[in-house]
Amino acid sequence: MADSQKLEFYYKRLTDLCLHHGVMALMGWDMNVCMPPGGAPARAEQIRYMSLRSHELVTDPEFANVVEELSEGIDSLSEDDRISVKFTKKALDKARKLPPDFVAESAKTRALSHDAWVKARPANDFAAVKPFLEKLVEQARKRSELWGYEEHPYDALLDCYDIGARLSVVKPLLVELGEELRALMPRIAAKFEGLEELKGPFDQATQNRLCRTVAESLGFHFENGRLDVSPHPFSTTFGPNDFRITTRYNDNDFLGSLYGVMHETGHALYEMGLPEEYLTRPPLGDWMSSSIHESQSRLWENQVGRSREFAGYLCGVLEDFFPSVADLGPDTLWMHVNRVRSSLIRTEADEVTYSLHIVIRMLLEEQLIAGTLAVADLPEAWGDMYEKYLGVRSPDDKDGVMQDTHWFGGGFGYFPTYALGNLYNAMMMDTAREAIGDLPGQIERGEFTALSGWLRENVHSQGARYLAPELIRHITGKDLSAKPFVEYLKRKFA
Repeated sequence: MADSQKLEFYYKRLTDLCLHHGVMALMGWDMNVCMPPGGAPARAEQIRYMSLRSHELVTDPEFANVVEELSEGIDSLSEDDRISVKFTKKALDKARKLPPDFVAESAKTRALSHDAWVKARPANDFAAVKPFLEKLVEQARKRSELWGYEEHPYDALLDCYDIGARLSVVKPLLVELGEELRALMPRIAAKFEGLEELKGPFDQATQNRLCRTVAESLGFHFENGRLDVSPHPFSTTFGPNDFRITTRYNDNDFLGSLYGVMHETGHALYEMGLPEEYLTRPPLGDWMSSSIHESQSRLWENQVGRSREFAGYLCGVLEDFFPSVADLGPDTLWMHVNRVRSSLIRTEADEVTYSLHIVIRMLLEEQLIAGTLAVADLPEAWGDMYEKYLGVRSPDDKDGVMQDTHWFGGGFGYFPTYALGNLYNAMMMDTAREAIGDLPGQIERGEFTALSGWLRENVHSQGARYLAPELIRHITGKDLSAKPFVEYLKRKFA
């Protein structure tokens, strides 16, 4: 088979895999948004089946042989093809190490566990999900052993979300960041003492209209997307021009839903800006790093959304939705959206304490995967960590170890990407401010096209061309560092 024929077959198979992934994403979205409670067992079987079919498409001997042959002659390929084949070869090597039955059973367990978590969290019933979590931890350990690792079994899981990431690099970086934030937190939190809570209730239908208005202003196109409600906010993409985001509403806190939507809109804008050859040239038309993905969501949620300039813009918008809040003025609104204090819930945490929530989860994950912490002891260990890092302890498991969906969906290794995303977006925004004249003024006027265009050119359009550390070096000329993020916080709250 000539190289041109191999490449034609190769990209046809990648297109088929993209279609499979789109169907899987649709089933996951429906499971969170629309599926009736009784549909969970059948949905778990459907997910098991589709996961097995996708695994068979990847590990099919004919496709594997073509990938091997293209990899052996990689120097003769174009730059785009070399990048694509390189990453597909890595994915193939990992897939071939997992037995098909293990892939299918893991997928089914994740689906059943997620359904159990959706029901058990409101009831504060950790015992109901404990057996599922134990099985998911066991499967994560086995996956690490099958894939292999050089230093720590957690590395194999980190690599799923950031290729090449290692605990020996990520842990010192984030633990040191955590110590700096712990030192900053008390004196910054003191600035917010005496700030009264916003008075609700805030009508949920009005919250929804506000969220849609702000998402549209940032660049989310509802002709190609939807906003729905789910137990835990998320963003997903089914394919070109089909982007879904979700949030959850609280009658007494409209800021939670609004900033959740801004976060998920950041994810969606990243995928909307990926190269258009999504189906014909994956993985180049796909995203590479979860840390870069999170940098985009947290950039719009925090660097933009919690700026003084955005508070001015938002006050004007709120006149049509919650005029009593708009009457407080931009300065008071800025105080409310930036209040720094110890809290229990990660998704509602401020910029200073948020990464501490991540450090806690990373340290617990490390112990779970290493086998030094049993799932039965996780709630107590969670409470101890929260007392150490944030000085608070949840009175229940609902707002403690059960608050996030990630572990109950098997997502071990994902949490560090949130904090790394904070570091990446601080470096990106420093560079963007230099490149875009009057960026603060544009934000205050609700003009976001220049920033979104800069991000599309420098981040989104790169697809999978660079690993995360390479991309930030390409954009800024500097290596990843926590210093820009810490300095940003010091300037902001000076």
